Amino acid sequence: MSSHEELQERIHQRVEAKREEIIALLQDMVRIPSVTHPPGGDEGPVQVYMANKYKEMGLTVDVFEPTEVAGIEEHEGWWPGLDYTNRPNVVGVWKGSGGGKTLILNGHCDVVDEGPHELWKHDPFSGIVEDGKLYGRGSVDMKGGIAAMTMAVECLQELGITLQGDVILQSVVNEELGGYNGTLACILRGYEGDAAIVTEPSDLKIEPGTKGGQAYTITVPGVGAHQSFWWEGVSALDKAIRIKKAIEEFEEIRYRQTRDNLLFSDPVLFPTPAMADSIYSFVSGDPAIIGVPYETKMELWIDVLPGEDLDEVTKSFEEHIQKEASLDWYLKDNPPIIKRADMRPIYPTQIPLDHPIVNDMKQSFIVYMDEEPKVCGFEAACDAMMFNKFSNTPAMVFGPGQLKWAHRPDEYMDIEQLIASVKILSLAIVRFCGVQSER
Repeated sequence: MSSHEELQERIHQRVEAKREEIIALLQDMVRIPSVTHPPGGDEGPVQVYMANKYKEMGLTVDVFEPTEVAGIEEHEGWWPGLDYTNRPNVVGVWKGSGGGKTLILNGHCDVVDEGPHELWKHDPFSGIVEDGKLYGRGSVDMKGGIAAMTMAVECLQELGITLQGDVILQSVVNEELGGYNGTLACILRGYEGDAAIVTEPSDLKIEPGTKGGQAYTITVPGVGAHQSFWWEGVSALDKAIRIKKAIEEFEEIRYRQTRDNLLFSDPVLFPTPAMADSIYSFVSGDPAIIGVPYETKMELWIDVLPGEDLDEVTKSFEEHIQKEASLDWYLKDNPPIIKRADMRPIYPTQIPLDHPIVNDMKQSFIVYMDEEPKVCGFEAACDAMMFNKFSNTPAMVFGPGQLKWAHRPDEYMDIEQLIASVKILSLAIVRFCGVQSER
């Protein structure tokens, strides 16, 4: 057995020995609610926990609120109007001996609201394990990723490994709901690397690219009337249905434009590469008024893929809706109001498919999973965008769990994926940063 094969086996054995510790760390994190609710958020307590964990590991720890970073509020990537009181980032640095590459491992600790508890099989902050699944809000999005990257470093420390390059662990605030100021603050604080892995739930896929997109509110007008005199009105619901069909047509156009996008071409993983008919809110009329709906509002999201221009895609979407409205006898004179949602622009990004971090992640995956990994794009947007747009650190996505279980009742982390991700990340750190010595 070569020294490299021996190290691979030592990592495997160490991670398996720490299985219960890995699970316990994620349980602890899930049991500390950290819901984001703009303009504020409740990340403070879980960040105290993470800071203590990093200190126990002997890392150099930096705790700071985003607004403490000089010049951040004047930066083009800053999104205003948010309150960061008791919402600090926590960064832990494991210094190498020198001469190696620096790797950033990044994850956000904030979670979306859990919704009605009665919709959950278990309490949303229980962290209960059942049938190989760890349940709770944030278990997959993305405290599981933070737990994995943290325990990967701890495993290497316990193996007595001295790296050549540095490893920078970042537990950041304010990613959900298009925040991203937490990661921007880390960048402007001076944390740069030769690469970054954002440990979002990728289902263990290697993801060098992320989607961008734009949220919209479309307000469709009508003329209200008593229901017994419906002919006196114009139903905003009927007109909104016409706009909905136009949105469906636009998605068909986008399908033809994006089906061959290299990272999003797999028809099983991406039945619709770039969504447009993604309406997440639809309100028509007023239940207190029994009558013809005078207004309909719909909120939706359109995807933009790596290699595309966000402004060009959004412009074409708006023109398509306006053109359809102009063909309607009522909407041509009373056009719908198409408003971009009050959130930051989300740009698609991609790093080279042959970047060293991508190659190291692929090889590390093969060692422990005994198969070729899927290399594709991330299904959504995430903090990787901030690295790729506003720093010199190329960022990709890799982490445990399936994104489809996020933002819904009974969110869970698959335990075996969590354990596998710790092994893969541990070996990738070694490969990328280089080893000075082993104990």
